[in-house]
Amino acid sequence: MWVAVASLALLCLLPSLASEYVVQTAIIVLIQSIAVIGLGFLTGFAGRISLAQAALVGVGAYTAALLATRLELPPLLGLPASVLMACLVGTVLGGPAIRLSGLYFVMSTIAVEEIVTIVLMHWTGLTGGPQGIRGIPALSVGSVMLDTPARLYYAALAGAALSYLLALRVVASRFGLYLRAVSDDELASATSGVAVTGTKVLALALSSAWAGAAGFLHAYDIRFVHPDMYTLDFSVVLLTMAIFGGQRSLAGMLVATAVLGSASEYLRPFGQFRLVAYGGLLLLSMMFFPTGVMTRLARVRVPGRRHA
Repeated sequence: MWVAVASLALLCLLPSLASEYVVQTAIIVLIQSIAVIGLGFLTGFAGRISLAQAALVGVGAYTAALLATRLELPPLLGLPASVLMACLVGTVLGGPAIRLSGLYFVMSTIAVEEIVTIVLMHWTGLTGGPQGIRGIPALSVGSVMLDTPARLYYAALAGAALSYLLALRVVASRFGLYLRAVSDDELASATSGVAVTGTKVLALALSSAWAGAAGFLHAYDIRFVHPDMYTLDFSVVLLTMAIFGGQRSLAGMLVATAVLGSASEYLRPFGQFRLVAYGGLLLLSMMFFPTGVMTRLARVRVPGRRHA
């Protein structure tokens, strides 16, 4: 409890304690954490490996960018639109494959990723194609302009905190119990009256919705969107963060996103060997924490603490 309070206090004070570069890195990590938490519904709780999360982040980002630049709508109107559009694309393209399992479902999500990337790249009349969409205005809340990293940081922090709290409510609900049951044994769940297919589709819809919210913030952070930002490579990064944190551990996903999301920036002194160092970090983590960081730490015995 005290650790959580201290961490929250430190996060609130970060803009006044750190450089602008660190604050900008923190914004990126917070935005990624929203997408990773969403992926947790599908991967961590429903047991389905998805490699399409980056594409759905892109759908949310492009929706926000188009509404802001083409229709010149108030920025906050783009948030529900981004969430709904990502949810629609995710369920329409991924829903028919939700009955698949194992590698077959993984391959279907790769297909979704490629479909979205191709559309973003080649539908030039709408998305700008390889030119992307530029000139996205600064995010604003009423008359308050979030046009500096410090101000946008608090918007990203609020978004990440809200997405985490909502996710906690979801996984603690009866639907969360259904998710865990379906992941453990689909046949037993079905015989117990759980709508297996409906549960997995809803998990896909929630995962897509969280990705759309992350895309909305990403568009207003970078203020430029391009298809190359939302490729399969980014999906692999998000999936790695979700798995690294630990199965069915939302807190672990946040920790993993903070560690891996910032590591790629702070490993820049390694120069051309930065990706090698990053890969080595992932390899060591998988060796020592094969079931995830938080899953392993939860098993550590604390002196003086009774265990059942």
